[in-house]
Amino acid sequence: MADLPRPRLAHRKVDSRSIGFLLAGASNVAARWMVDAIWQQPPAVGSADVAGAYIVGIYSHNGHLARRFAQSFGILHAGEDLEDLLQRREVQCVYIGSHPRHHGETVRAALQAGKHVLCEPPLALELDEAEELARMAEHRSLVLGLNYSWRATAIMRRLRDLLADDAIGELLGARIQNTAFLPLEQHTWRLQKPGGGVLWDRTLHDLDLLRFLTGMATGNVYAFNTQTLLGSGVEEDVIASVHLKGGLVVQLHDSFVLPHVPVTVELYGATGTLTARRCHPASKEPELLLTRGDTVRQLDLEEIQPHRAAVGRFIAAVRGNGQPLATAADDRRNLAAVIAMQESLRRRAVMPVTPAQ
Repeated sequence: MADLPRPRLAHRKVDSRSIGFLLAGASNVAARWMVDAIWQQPPAVGSADVAGAYIVGIYSHNGHLARRFAQSFGILHAGEDLEDLLQRREVQCVYIGSHPRHHGETVRAALQAGKHVLCEPPLALELDEAEELARMAEHRSLVLGLNYSWRATAIMRRLRDLLADDAIGELLGARIQNTAFLPLEQHTWRLQKPGGGVLWDRTLHDLDLLRFLTGMATGNVYAFNTQTLLGSGVEEDVIASVHLKGGLVVQLHDSFVLPHVPVTVELYGATGTLTARRCHPASKEPELLLTRGDTVRQLDLEEIQPHRAAVGRFIAAVRGNGQPLATAADDRRNLAAVIAMQESLRRRAVMPVTPAQ
C-alpha cells in the first residue's frame, strides 16, 4: 500500500442524523478517494454543522494496516475483528474495498449484521453467490450498491445524454481502450488468482459502461490473450469482441502492460463520432470530442467528483430516495459476461453470455 496522506481534521460534528460507515479494506481507493467522498457529503438536513456521513471504523485482515490507516485519518475504531466492528450501533453502512476474493464473505457478514452495503465490483466471483447475496439484501430490506464509478463521471454521463439525444445518429460501433501500466504498488491481488487479472480489474468496468451508455445487453463474447510481460499467471493483456443484443459489435482492449496510452472510449455513429480521452474516473483532465467529417469540436464537461457522487447516490438510497449508482442486478450481468470471457479464453471460441440478460 502506498504512503497514506496526512490526517485531516473533521470540520463537522456527528449525531444521530449522520450516516456512519465502516470501511472494510484499507485500500488505496479508500485512502485516495472514499474517505473524502464520505466526509464531504452535504451536511445533515436542518444543521449546517452536522456531518451527513462519517467514518466510524476501519477493518482489514491485517490489523497493523487497519490501525495505521485509522491513525492517518483520525478514525476511532480499527482492527481485524469484523464481527466486533459490525456490532457497533453507529455503523449503518459498510463500504467494501478489499480484495475481490473476500468480497462475498464480507458482504454476507455485513448483511447478516443488518448493515447497508456499498461494494467495489465484483460482488462475488461466482454467479450463484452473487445472486444469493442479492436475495439476502432484498429479504432484509437493505440497500446493496456497487461502486461502478465510471457511471458517475461527468464525461460518461454526458456521453449517455448525447447518445440519447441522437447526437451522432444511429450507433454503428464502439471501442474501449482501458490500458495503463500497472503501478508497482498494485502488484498484489491484481496479479493473483482468484479475482486477479485484467478481466476482473478492468474488463468488468468496460462491460458495465457499455450497458450504461447503450442500454444493450451482452449477447456473446470472444476474447484472446496477448502479452504476459509481468509473468503473473493471470490475464495481463486481453483483446475482446463483444456482440451486444442490439446488433452492435464493440472492441475492448484491456491491459496492465501498456504505458503511455490514454484510456479512451469511442462511439461511432452514422452522423459523427464521440471520443472520450483520459476518461478513467481517476483522470484529472478528461476530454470529450465530437467529430463530423474534418471538423473536431471539444465539448464542455461539468465538474463532478465521481466517488463523492456515487456515495451520495448510495446514501440517498439508504434514506429511501431512489437507487444506488449500480445495483446487484447490474453487477450480476457484468459478472456473467466476464465468466463468458474466461470461458472464451479457455476454449478459444465465441461464447454466449448466460444466464440471459
